[in-house]
Amino acid sequence: MVDESQLGQELEQKVQQEEKIEVQKALESEAQVPEKTDGKTILLMVAVIVGIFALTFAGFKLYDGVTAASVINVDDLHQENLAGDLGDDEGYMYNGYSFVLVDGLWWTEVKPKETLIKIPLHFGAKQVENISIVGTLDAKGFNNGKEVYIAVDPNIVNKYYTLSLSELTFNIVKGVDRDIVTSCTENASICENRTIVNCESTQGLPVIQLAVANETKVEFKGTCILIAGNGYDLVRATDRVLLKWYGIMS
Repeated sequence: MVDESQLGQELEQKVQQEEKIEVQKALESEAQVPEKTDGKTILLMVAVIVGIFALTFAGFKLYDGVTAASVINVDDLHQENLAGDLGDDEGYMYNGYSFVLVDGLWWTEVKPKETLIKIPLHFGAKQVENISIVGTLDAKGFNNGKEVYIAVDPNIVNKYYTLSLSELTFNIVKGVDRDIVTSCTENASICENRTIVNCESTQGLPVIQLAVANETKVEFKGTCILIAGNGYDLVRATDRVLLKWYGIMS
Protein backbone atom coordinates (compact mmCIF):
# COMPACT_ATOMS: atom_id res chain seq x y z
CA MET A 1 0.00 0.00 0.00
CA VAL A 2 1.37 3.43 -0.96
CA ASP A 3 2.09 5.76 1.94
CA GLU A 4 0.54 9.02 0.69
CA SER A 5 2.08 11.01 3.54
CA GLN A 6 5.58 9.81 2.65
CA LEU A 7 5.00 10.51 -1.03
CA GLY A 8 3.82 14.00 -0.17
CA GLN A 9 6.93 14.67 1.86
CA GLU A 10 9.19 13.38 -0.91
CA LEU A 11 7.40 15.53 -3.48
CA GLU A 12 7.69 18.60 -1.26
CA GLN A 13 11.41 17.97 -0.76
CA LYS A 14 11.89 17.57 -4.50
CA VAL A 15 10.08 20.84 -5.22
CA GLN A 16 12.10 22.67 -2.57
CA GLN A 17 15.32 21.30 -4.03
CA GLU A 18 14.33 22.40 -7.52
CA GLU A 19 13.48 25.86 -6.19
CA LYS A 20 16.86 26.10 -4.51
CA ILE A 21 18.56 25.19 -7.78
CA GLU A 22 16.58 27.89 -9.57
CA VAL A 23 17.60 30.47 -6.97
CA GLN A 24 21.23 29.48 -7.34
CA LYS A 25 20.94 29.83 -11.11
CA ALA A 26 19.37 33.25 -10.72
CA LEU A 27 22.25 34.35 -8.50
CA GLU A 28 25.09 33.02 -10.66
CA SER A 29 28.33 34.98 -10.58
CA GLU A 30 29.28 37.59 -13.16
CA ALA A 31 31.37 35.06 -15.04
CA GLN A 32 28.19 33.38 -16.20
CA VAL A 33 26.27 36.56 -17.05
CA PRO A 34 26.11 36.97 -20.85
CA GLU A 35 28.27 39.75 -22.24
CA LYS A 36 25.22 41.17 -23.99
CA THR A 37 21.86 41.04 -22.31
CA ASP A 38 18.85 42.70 -23.91
CA GLY A 39 16.12 44.55 -22.04
CA LYS A 40 13.60 41.74 -22.43
CA THR A 41 15.98 39.26 -20.80
CA ILE A 42 16.69 41.66 -17.94
CA LEU A 43 12.99 42.23 -17.28
CA LEU A 44 12.45 38.47 -17.29
CA MET A 45 15.40 37.93 -14.95
CA VAL A 46 14.04 40.39 -12.40
CA ALA A 47 10.59 38.82 -12.63
CA VAL A 48 12.05 35.33 -12.15
CA ILE A 49 14.01 36.33 -9.05
CA VAL A 50 11.03 38.09 -7.52
CA GLY A 51 8.72 35.20 -8.47
CA ILE A 52 10.99 32.58 -6.94
CA PHE A 53 11.13 34.37 -3.61
CA ALA A 54 7.41 35.12 -3.67
CA LEU A 55 6.69 31.39 -4.02
CA THR A 56 9.22 30.19 -1.50
CA PHE A 57 9.25 33.03 1.04
CA ALA A 58 9.12 31.60 4.54
CA GLY A 59 11.28 33.73 6.77
CA PHE A 60 14.84 33.08 5.72
CA LYS A 61 14.70 29.29 5.70
CA LEU A 62 15.16 29.01 1.94
CA TYR A 63 18.07 31.43 1.94
CA ASP A 64 19.75 29.54 4.77
CA GLY A 65 19.18 26.29 2.87
CA VAL A 66 20.70 27.63 -0.34
CA THR A 67 23.80 28.85 1.48
CA ALA A 68 24.07 25.91 3.87
CA ALA A 69 27.26 24.62 2.24
CA SER A 70 29.00 27.93 2.88
CA VAL A 71 27.40 29.05 6.12
CA ILE A 72 29.70 26.95 8.34
CA ASN A 73 32.77 28.39 6.66
CA VAL A 74 31.36 31.92 6.84
CA ASP A 75 30.47 31.61 10.51
CA ASP A 76 33.90 30.23 11.34
CA LEU A 77 35.58 33.03 9.40
CA HIS A 78 33.53 35.65 11.23
CA GLN A 79 34.78 34.23 14.51
CA GLU A 80 38.37 34.33 13.27
CA ASN A 81 37.81 37.86 12.01
CA LEU A 82 36.46 39.01 15.38
CA ALA A 83 39.55 37.48 16.99
CA GLY A 84 41.81 39.39 14.59
CA ASP A 85 43.18 36.22 13.01
CA LEU A 86 42.47 37.12 9.36
CA GLY A 87 44.53 39.18 6.95
CA ASP A 88 43.05 42.33 5.40
CA ASP A 89 42.45 40.47 2.15
CA GLU A 90 40.43 37.81 4.02
CA GLY A 91 38.37 39.87 6.42
CA TYR A 92 38.04 43.12 8.33
CA MET A 93 35.78 44.97 10.76
CA TYR A 94 33.79 48.00 9.65
CA ASN A 95 31.62 50.06 12.02
CA GLY A 96 31.27 47.00 14.22
CA TYR A 97 30.31 44.67 11.35
CA SER A 98 32.43 41.71 10.30
CA PHE A 99 33.22 41.29 6.58
CA VAL A 100 34.82 38.06 5.35
CA LEU A 101 35.68 36.95 1.83
CA VAL A 102 34.29 33.56 0.74
CA ASP A 103 34.30 32.31 -2.87
CA GLY A 104 34.74 35.80 -4.29
CA LEU A 105 31.93 37.39 -2.25
CA TRP A 106 32.14 39.60 0.83
CA TRP A 107 29.82 38.33 3.58
CA THR A 108 28.48 40.27 6.54
CA GLU A 109 25.54 39.96 8.93
CA VAL A 110 22.81 42.30 10.14
CA LYS A 111 19.86 41.79 12.44
CA PRO A 112 17.30 44.54 11.74
CA LYS A 113 14.50 42.71 13.55
CA GLU A 114 14.45 39.22 15.02
CA THR A 115 16.14 37.41 12.13
CA LEU A 116 19.88 37.37 11.47
CA ILE A 117 20.48 38.12 7.80
CA LYS A 118 23.61 36.78 6.12
CA ILE A 119 24.51 39.14 3.27
CA PRO A 120 26.75 38.21 0.31
CA LEU A 121 27.94 41.12 -1.84
CA HIS A 122 30.53 41.46 -4.57
CA PHE A 123 32.08 44.39 -2.71
CA GLY A 124 32.47 45.02 1.00
CA ALA A 125 32.28 48.34 2.83
CA LYS A 126 35.96 49.21 2.41
CA GLN A 127 35.73 48.60 -1.33
CA VAL A 128 32.88 51.10 -1.79
CA GLU A 129 33.54 53.84 0.78
CA ASN A 130 35.02 56.18 -1.85
CA ILE A 131 31.74 56.30 -3.81
CA SER A 132 29.99 59.60 -3.22
CA ILE A 133 26.32 59.94 -2.34
CA VAL A 134 24.90 63.29 -3.39
CA GLY A 135 21.51 64.96 -3.26
CA THR A 136 18.62 64.60 -0.86
CA LEU A 137 16.20 61.70 -0.55
CA ASP A 138 12.58 62.28 0.35
CA ALA A 139 12.73 59.54 2.97
CA LYS A 140 9.07 59.82 3.89
CA GLY A 141 7.98 59.48 0.26
CA PHE A 142 10.52 56.78 -0.59
CA ASN A 143 9.56 54.66 2.41
CA ASN A 144 5.83 55.14 1.91
CA GLY A 145 4.30 51.70 1.40
CA LYS A 146 6.09 48.42 0.89
CA GLU A 147 6.61 48.55 -2.88
CA VAL A 148 9.71 49.91 -4.58
CA TYR A 149 9.91 50.39 -8.35
CA ILE A 150 13.04 49.11 -10.10
CA ALA A 151 13.31 51.13 -13.33
CA VAL A 152 14.96 49.00 -16.02
CA ASP A 153 16.38 50.54 -19.18
CA PRO A 154 14.86 48.49 -22.05
CA ASN A 155 17.75 49.43 -24.35
CA ILE A 156 20.52 48.09 -22.14
CA VAL A 157 23.16 45.71 -23.49
CA ASN A 158 25.51 45.25 -20.56
CA LYS A 159 26.30 42.24 -18.36
CA TYR A 160 27.34 44.43 -15.41
CA TYR A 161 23.96 46.11 -15.52
CA THR A 162 22.37 42.68 -15.29
CA LEU A 163 24.61 41.68 -12.40
CA SER A 164 23.83 44.91 -10.56
CA LEU A 165 20.10 44.37 -10.99
CA SER A 166 20.41 40.80 -9.74
CA GLU A 167 22.34 41.92 -6.63
CA LEU A 168 19.92 44.76 -5.98
CA THR A 169 16.79 42.67 -6.51
CA PHE A 170 17.96 39.79 -4.34
CA ASN A 171 18.83 42.04 -1.41
CA ILE A 172 15.67 44.12 -1.60
CA VAL A 173 13.42 41.07 -1.54
CA LYS A 174 15.30 39.04 1.07
CA GLY A 175 17.19 41.57 3.12
CA VAL A 176 15.27 44.85 3.03
CA ASP A 177 11.86 43.15 2.95
CA ARG A 178 10.16 45.31 0.33
CA ASP A 179 8.14 44.23 -2.69
CA ILE A 180 9.58 44.94 -6.12
CA VAL A 181 7.60 46.33 -9.02
CA THR A 182 9.57 45.86 -12.23
CA SER A 183 9.14 48.97 -14.34
CA CYS A 184 10.81 50.66 -17.32
CA THR A 185 12.62 53.95 -17.73
CA GLU A 186 10.88 54.62 -21.06
CA ASN A 187 8.22 53.25 -23.37
CA ALA A 188 9.21 50.25 -25.47
CA SER A 189 7.48 47.21 -26.93
CA ILE A 190 8.83 44.98 -24.17
CA CYS A 191 7.51 47.39 -21.54
CA GLU A 192 3.86 47.03 -22.41
CA ASN A 193 1.66 47.17 -19.30
CA ARG A 194 4.61 48.23 -17.14
CA THR A 195 4.86 51.48 -15.21
CA ILE A 196 7.17 54.02 -16.85
CA VAL A 197 9.23 55.83 -14.22
CA ASN A 198 12.73 57.22 -13.82
CA CYS A 199 14.50 59.76 -11.64
CA GLU A 200 13.24 62.61 -13.80
CA SER A 201 9.62 61.45 -13.57
CA THR A 202 8.85 59.31 -10.51
CA GLN A 203 5.10 60.03 -10.37
CA GLY A 204 5.68 60.32 -6.63
CA LEU A 205 6.63 56.64 -6.43
CA PRO A 206 9.72 55.19 -4.70
CA VAL A 207 12.08 54.43 -7.59
CA ILE A 208 15.56 52.95 -8.00
CA GLN A 209 17.17 53.53 -11.38
CA LEU A 210 20.45 52.04 -12.58
CA ALA A 211 22.37 53.93 -15.25
CA VAL A 212 25.50 53.11 -17.22
CA ALA A 213 27.74 56.18 -16.92
CA ASN A 214 31.41 57.13 -16.76
CA GLU A 215 30.99 58.74 -13.34
CA THR A 216 30.47 56.34 -10.46
CA LYS A 217 28.02 57.79 -7.97
CA VAL A 218 24.79 57.45 -6.06
CA GLU A 219 22.37 60.35 -6.35
CA PHE A 220 19.27 60.95 -4.27
CA LYS A 221 16.59 62.84 -6.18
CA GLY A 222 13.31 63.22 -4.32
CA THR A 223 11.77 59.74 -4.14
CA CYS A 224 14.36 58.28 -6.52
CA ILE A 225 17.77 56.70 -6.01
CA LEU A 226 19.99 56.88 -9.10
CA ILE A 227 22.85 54.38 -9.15
CA ALA A 228 25.45 55.15 -11.82
CA GLY A 229 28.69 53.56 -12.97
CA ASN A 230 30.41 51.62 -15.72
CA GLY A 231 31.50 47.98 -15.61
CA TYR A 232 32.20 46.72 -12.12
CA ASP A 233 31.87 50.26 -10.79
CA LEU A 234 28.11 49.99 -11.37
CA VAL A 235 28.09 46.90 -9.16
CA ARG A 236 30.18 48.75 -6.57
CA ALA A 237 27.74 51.65 -6.57
CA THR A 238 24.85 49.21 -6.14
CA ASP A 239 26.53 47.61 -3.13
CA ARG A 240 27.20 51.09 -1.70
CA VAL A 241 23.44 51.74 -1.69
CA LEU A 242 22.68 48.35 -0.15
CA LEU A 243 25.22 48.83 2.66
CA LYS A 244 23.70 52.22 3.45
CA TRP A 245 20.24 50.68 3.35
CA TYR A 246 21.31 47.98 5.80
CA GLY A 247 22.64 50.71 8.11
CA ILE A 248 26.23 49.51 7.89
CA MET A 249 27.43 52.70 6.16
CA SER A 250 26.22 56.28 6.50
